[in-house]
Amino acid sequence: MFKIKKIHNKTLLNGALFSMFSFVNRGISFVLLLILASYITPHEYGFLNLYSTVGMVLGYFMAMSTQGYSSIVYFQEGKVGVAKTFSTTLTISVFMLLLFFLALCVGHVAIPHALNLNYNILLIAILVSFFNIFGYFLLDYYRLKENVRLYGILSCGSALLNFFVSIYLVKYMKLSWAGRVYAELFCTLLLGGFGIVYFIKNGFLTKDFKDYVRPMLAWGIPLIPHLATTFIRQGCDRYIINASHSIADVGLFSFALNLANLISMIGFGFNQSNSVDIYKTLGDKDMTNDIKLNKVNRQKKIFLLFYFVAALIIFLFCYFLLPIVLPRYASSLKYFPLLVFYGLFICYYLVYTNFLFFYKKTKNLMYITFLSSVIHLIFSLLFTKYSLYITASLYGVTQLLVVLAVRWQANKLLKINLK
Repeated sequence: MFKIKKIHNKTLLNGALFSMFSFVNRGISFVLLLILASYITPHEYGFLNLYSTVGMVLGYFMAMSTQGYSSIVYFQEGKVGVAKTFSTTLTISVFMLLLFFLALCVGHVAIPHALNLNYNILLIAILVSFFNIFGYFLLDYYRLKENVRLYGILSCGSALLNFFVSIYLVKYMKLSWAGRVYAELFCTLLLGGFGIVYFIKNGFLTKDFKDYVRPMLAWGIPLIPHLATTFIRQGCDRYIINASHSIADVGLFSFALNLANLISMIGFGFNQSNSVDIYKTLGDKDMTNDIKLNKVNRQKKIFLLFYFVAALIIFLFCYFLLPIVLPRYASSLKYFPLLVFYGLFICYYLVYTNFLFFYKKTKNLMYITFLSSVIHLIFSLLFTKYSLYITASLYGVTQLLVVLAVRWQANKLLKINLK
């Protein structure tokens, strides 16, 4: 009994620490956003968000979304599974890196003009996307191993370095929004490069990975449309707003959206540990199905309530403090109350989506999220030109549809597999 209690307490402690590190990491990024807003105008902030949008899209295709497959095989095949996953991911990523470089070289005039970003910035976006894959892979490996110390050092250390380098380049070197881009390149090169060297030196590079290519692509490719929903919503909206209104409006709306993302940050933070706990519970062969079902249902209820309270606190905090701290961006608050629901519904989505990942129903997830994003895009194209309030409302409505559909799928899977 004492041993079981000790293990349970360790699990709770690790979960709290992983969540704390995730909060610190994302919190540093949010504080950086607030500080840089004092030195970057809404017009310049609009360009920074266009760069972020391009980087987001490149990230979807760089490894064909296969890097997360290690979470599935780790508890089943251990180091062998992770080694094959790493080798497959590295091979795909190098191929895509060369393909993106070739495309940019061929379209060195047309592509920068179409994306409203210069050639060098686009080169950086490609490199950042490549090294981000392996920085993520390394952190995820330590998360799965529940190595709290190294996970915390690497994740928070990288975020702090990014923080100080960004401020130095933007404020003191007067590089404006481009300074933030250069800082991101520097930090991702360090962490991602270290990740590649670490896995190669520790024997994770293998030639025997052909049997993993097909299942990894079958698992990862459906996630591209799923992950692309963020681009279709936020990325396309930035270009639609830029076309219908102004680049300054892009900056203000994006700032309000980033405030709402502070709510989803909490969801992603807790999901770092909650997802591992769910995978362990559902994969435990010694636990009865009734106990598994009771445990995951209890978790769902707790997190649904917790996220609601957290969203309310963040809304009140930002709404009353921002005009005092950053009066330049105070006008962005008119969109914030509507976007709060979007942040909350993302948290609710995370409560249920882990079950679809565990049971390898990524294709179902793709249908749900991609369809909702297409609906969002169609309505945004039709109505954004009239009012950005309509655009802000679309975020909450379409994300609510996603939550309802994913909840239905998750409960259906639990009912089938935990009879």
